[in-house]
Amino acid sequence: MIAAADVIVAAGAAGATLLDAAGRRAAVTARVLIDLNAVPPAGIEGLAAGDKARTDGGAVVYGAVGVGGTKMKIHRAAIGRIFTANDAFLDAEDLLAIGERLEAAG
Repeated sequence: MIAAADVIVAAGAAGATLLDAAGRRAAVTARVLIDLNAVPPAGIEGLAAGDKARTDGGAVVYGAVGVGGTKMKIHRAAIGRIFTANDAFLDAEDLLAIGERLEAAG
């Protein structure tokens, strides 16, 4: 399963390594690695909490702190849109579009 993954997100218990160096080597098709664990040791070996769009081998990597700011910007924008109408909702594509607009705006 790891060998065929395009994106790997580690979201385990604090201080637990979920993907070690051998697992990373097996993840030959992974283009994005995200570690949501900010407590050492890293959930994905070799990533740091502050990594933000760092290139590591053939993948772009994000640590918990690196992804956190972007996540909060998307969260704030999404909540703002939800409160525009009683029947408003957002799906994954809407959230992606919000993120892309925020990224384009700098």
